[in-house]
Formats: sequence, structure tokens, C-alpha cells
Amino acid sequence: MHPIVQTISVIKKNDEAIARWISHLISPHIVGIALTAFLAVKYSNESLAEVLTWLAVLIPLLVIPPLIYLLWLVNKGQIEDIYMPKRETRLRPLLVMLIWLSACLWLIDYWAAPPVVGAFVLATIILVTILSVVTLFWKISFHGATISAAAATAFMIIGSSALPLILLVPLVGWSRIRLARHTPRQVLYGSLVGILFALIMVQGILQGLL
Repeated sequence: MHPIVQTISVIKKNDEAIARWISHLISPHIVGIALTAFLAVKYSNESLAEVLTWLAVLIPLLVIPPLIYLLWLVNKGQIEDIYMPKRETRLRPLLVMLIWLSACLWLIDYWAAPPVVGAFVLATIILVTILSVVTLFWKISFHGATISAAAATAFMIIGSSALPLILLVPLVGWSRIRLARHTPRQVLYGSLVGILFALIMVQGILQGLL
């Protein structure tokens, strides 16, 4: 059997496991961390050592408490997993996340962190708020929104070098559809919200830092 045909055959036999790994490795949490680090390094006026120190402090502060809360909800049986597949169970965790991010935004300002970090947290609050409002009426893909936001932001900043990131958008969308977590429309509209977020981030917020 030709190696390419053999590879395709292996992928078809293991497509569900592959989709699950894609969903984990390119999850909103990981994409958010990567985008925060990228923007902080690119736009901060501080030295690289200072930026990395701030990231080492702030990223765990932003990510770990909400993640612990989600894991606690999973353990209590109130949500199925940290991605909250049922729309009806998303609202309370999203509200808690928004409250926490708002508190972090205040701390970031109080600690005089690099402005780009505060700008990213503010933009993230905007994104989560938009997705939360939509969630009141309809299920939308957070995976689709975050990877599309990251890819569009990178493309507007660094141009064609961001092509590998853009290729991740349909890959992530496929994984969510394959796992039956979202319909194609839910992924599509999530991606459109992510692109809107990127426009707000780059044109409305980051440009003010240049």
C-alpha cells in the first residue's frame, strides 16, 4: 500500500481520537495563553526578561483559578467537561469567568503591568461577553471563536507568516463537528465572532499602544 494511502487509512480509523487531541491542544485556554504571550512580547516596551516575568505571574493568575472552578464543576457533575458542551450549563461558569477577568484587569492596572497585557484582558472580556450573550439564546463554538481570533490577529500583525495559524481554523472546526460538540453553523458563527474580536483587538485597542 502506498504510504500516503496508508496514512489516510490510519487517520480515518483514528479520526475521533485525533479530533479529541486537536480540541485539547488547540483549546481556548491554550490559544489564549499563546496569544497573550505573543502580543506581550511584540508590543511591550519593557525588556524581554521583564515581559517574561510578568507573563509568568499573570498567565497562571488569569487561567488557573477559572480552570480549577471548571474542574470542580465537572467533579460535582454540574458540567460534563471543561468545555461545557451543554449550552444551559455555560451561563454560570461564564459569569464567574467574567467577574474573575474583571478583577484581574483591576489587579493588572494596580500592579502597573505592561499596557498590552491589560489591553488583551479587556479584549478577552469583550469576547467572552459577546459569546455569553449569544449563549443565552444559542450554542456557539468557543473553540472556533478563539482560534479564529488568534489567526486573524496574527495575520493582521505579521501578514502571510501567520498562514499556518489560519490553516488551524478549519482543522479545529472539523474536530468540534467530528466530536458532535457543534454543528457547522455553530463553528462558523463562532469563527465570525472571533474575527470581529481580532478587529477590535488590533484596530481598536492595539493601535493605541503603538
